[in-house]
Amino acid sequence: MLRLLSSPWPSPQNPARERVGVRVLQCTLMLLLLTSCHREVEDVPLIHRKISVADKLYDVKALSPDKAVVVGYGGKILMTSDGGKSWQEKPSGTELALYRVQFIDDHTGWISGQSGLILHTTDGGETWQKRESGTDLSLFSLFFLDKTQGWVVGDKAVYLKTTSGGESWEINTIQPSLEGISEDVALAVVDPILYDVHFVDAQTGWMVGEFGKIYHTTDGGVTWQEQQNSLVGQGGVLDAFAMPTFFSVRFINAREGAAVGLEGKIALATDSGQKWTFAAEDLSVLFPDPLYDLHLFPDGNGWVVGSAGQVVRSRDGKWEKANLGMEVFTWLRAVDFFNQEYGWIVGGYGLILRTTDGGNTWLPCVG
Repeated sequence: MLRLLSSPWPSPQNPARERVGVRVLQCTLMLLLLTSCHREVEDVPLIHRKISVADKLYDVKALSPDKAVVVGYGGKILMTSDGGKSWQEKPSGTELALYRVQFIDDHTGWISGQSGLILHTTDGGETWQKRESGTDLSLFSLFFLDKTQGWVVGDKAVYLKTTSGGESWEINTIQPSLEGISEDVALAVVDPILYDVHFVDAQTGWMVGEFGKIYHTTDGGVTWQEQQNSLVGQGGVLDAFAMPTFFSVRFINAREGAAVGLEGKIALATDSGQKWTFAAEDLSVLFPDPLYDLHLFPDGNGWVVGSAGQVVRSRDGKWEKANLGMEVFTWLRAVDFFNQEYGWIVGGYGLILRTTDGGNTWLPCVG
């Protein structure tokens, strides 16, 4: 079966290159897939469609059972209030890529993106205003605890913190430990890209990124300690330099969490990350391609999506391949649920999937 293996990350570890002839065929297949699975496509003329196979969608946030916000390449912001039956494109004021979206309530939200871009909304996503970040580095993820406290992470080990709702930012860079790294490769791990950040309270948080870096803070980001070295010797990781890059991290409380990344690796923590272990199931055999995003429910169950249409589900502590009910030909970049019943997946070639029954069935949305 033909699959699209291009990566959503503008990363040195993922230098995606697409051949024009193959892409035409792939786009055609993707369009056929979508039009065959959505009964209302014929009612949407091409000229009026807001979603197309040219779209690369990087993140989704579920705001209610029927309302969601999607962001992606070229400054695209899409919103639906009827479960994906119709979509509205909201002006972002930019053509830069938008990588991450988060809302802390029905009105207040944030987006981080390419070239230091940060956008802010106070009206539920209807309008967005730029906030000066003080950097031109790409910002791949963000996390806000409330209307004032937030963190953003990105390229070249940069991380930002605000206590003023984005009016001003404190800019820092992480200094990686060279423990377990030989001198001849030490220069390669300087300034690792930070791909995700997650806090459970004002003091306790994690960042993950390139070369398998896992950073933990217990003082609100004043200091950070590395935690990934406990994974050395597990899952075929023989030394610190062989650690797979992690793209997403989530914790359900101050002790229990997970991170996902390259080679289909899922790392688990049950003691605040003092010791990490790879998931007992050898998923890297089934899923050798990257896993990009992770969603955990309060009970510890969750969903993971990744390259080549990979979807993994955790139930009762067991991680296993999930069935979407269709063959997916492209990378899946993000997954988010409003509750355990209503959820969304987005990815390459304008793909948006929705479930209303806890992931037992998924349907594509076309706008």
